[in-house]
Amino acid sequence: MKISNRNSVDGFVPRRVQRSRLGGVSPEQVAAHPRRAEQSTPQTLGQQPVQLPRQSLSQADRVRLATSSTADIDEDISNSLKDLELQKPETPRGKRKKSHKKRRKLKIIILVIVALIILVGGFLLYKAWVNAGRVFGSGNLIDLFQNQPLKMDAHGRSNMLILGTTDDDPEHPGATLTDSMMVLSIDQKKHDAYMFSIPRDLYVQFGRVCNSGSAGKINEYFDCVAKGNDEQAEKKRMEASREFVGKIFGMDLQYVAHVNAQVIKDAVNAVGGVTVNVQSDDPRGVFDPSVDWMCREKGLSAEQRKRRCPTGHYIHFKNGPNEMDGDKALYFSRARGALGGSYGLDKSNFDREKNQQLVLMALKNKAASTGTLTDLGKVTALMDAMGKNLRTNVDAKEVRTVMDVTSKIKDTDIHRLSFVEKDNVLLGTSRVGTSSVVVPTAGQFDYSQIRSFIKVEIYGDALAKEKARVLVLNGSGVVGAAKSEADRLKAASLNVVSVGNSPQKITEKYKVYQLESGKSKQASANKIKELYGVTLTEGKPPFNLPAEADFVVIIGP
Repeated sequence: MKISNRNSVDGFVPRRVQRSRLGGVSPEQVAAHPRRAEQSTPQTLGQQPVQLPRQSLSQADRVRLATSSTADIDEDISNSLKDLELQKPETPRGKRKKSHKKRRKLKIIILVIVALIILVGGFLLYKAWVNAGRVFGSGNLIDLFQNQPLKMDAHGRSNMLILGTTDDDPEHPGATLTDSMMVLSIDQKKHDAYMFSIPRDLYVQFGRVCNSGSAGKINEYFDCVAKGNDEQAEKKRMEASREFVGKIFGMDLQYVAHVNAQVIKDAVNAVGGVTVNVQSDDPRGVFDPSVDWMCREKGLSAEQRKRRCPTGHYIHFKNGPNEMDGDKALYFSRARGALGGSYGLDKSNFDREKNQQLVLMALKNKAASTGTLTDLGKVTALMDAMGKNLRTNVDAKEVRTVMDVTSKIKDTDIHRLSFVEKDNVLLGTSRVGTSSVVVPTAGQFDYSQIRSFIKVEIYGDALAKEKARVLVLNGSGVVGAAKSEADRLKAASLNVVSVGNSPQKITEKYKVYQLESGKSKQASANKIKELYGVTLTEGKPPFNLPAEADFVVIIGP
């Protein structure tokens, strides 16, 4: 059979040039003597001789054919046949096979993903079940998926007493004393929160005989109720403390939680550290050298010491955001400036209590952040921290509600109350025998002012919280007119600070001045407008005032 005038053998294009020799003719010889190459022994394909017309092949083709073996040509033909097979149009059956293989792969991938989700979910459920049994007063694993509303007081608020001890450290002196005490009040609908700390040295009457007798520091009460580490003793201590503290501060406390000091360290480390917004009265921030031994701890390299104590001191923070790990957060919340040279802790335990609140707020923000909730390691570590260090009477059915509500409360809606602010000093220090104690400024065991303050701040409306000072002056000439008007304002929940006669005579029935300090008290301004139906005159009256005020009401004829 003759080969057509195409660069192919029987229609198949040879794939590559081989360097082997055929019939003793080398590539160099072919190139030099093309005619001799054509006259040499003909190449065979199988048993059939291949005729190579002189005119049909180029010099490059002659070289390629002359240097290719029979096996190579057979291989080329085989590969070319495969190429032709691949170029055949795909049959419907072939398409179905391909589609089936793709679906099978997809199913396998989905099954692997589902298996991983089940494994991770199962692990988290196991952790939740184990820790729930330790932490919560009642309930089971299924209850954790419920969203039962929290118990509330008559005003719709849910209130919890938080007690902190160091009973996880038996070597710590007074390990069973509640050196940290705090009340947290939240509104499930308004998504706001109020918190205040209770001084551990507050002098109270126990209503029973404890180590100090029938009266002593409030931090002694918890351990006085019941001894022992069993579950029943723990429940008895928590419930008795909840009722006891509620009576002192005039609050209905539905919940109680007992934590040990280790929970702060473990929880902060579990979420990868926290950013605490230090808010000291000292512009330099907070400094307490009592923990500087942490900078000299054995086994630390020079680099580790520098990283742990960048300023050369352990508790040394500027005002504003500060990064803290578990140890620093713990010691910061304990610092009270016991050694000379400290600053930013002039109020000692009162500053200590304020800093504890700041750490808890930072922990709440970090724990509720997306980065924490999507990190399996952080979630499980946080569960373990709570499981080991927290006990509460919160029911398992209420846990999701607690998480939902707290995650929705913004920092701006968390209000921290203080009993020792400059313009609101309700507590002070005193001595009972040889002990330094904290007592109400109203008198020993007299908590009436503190209760009133809590009632206004937590339960009062905006008008009551503003505490606007109203001065009522009589410009009518009618005896007793100012007192009668003052009584009317008091009945409307306004704070009348003084009554008197006005040096200024007016022709209108009422004239009301809104001083500079009253501009921020919008609820009070609106109430006064509503009562008198007048436009408020901004600024101070043209005479000296007999008392400090935010609003001045002058009664005319």
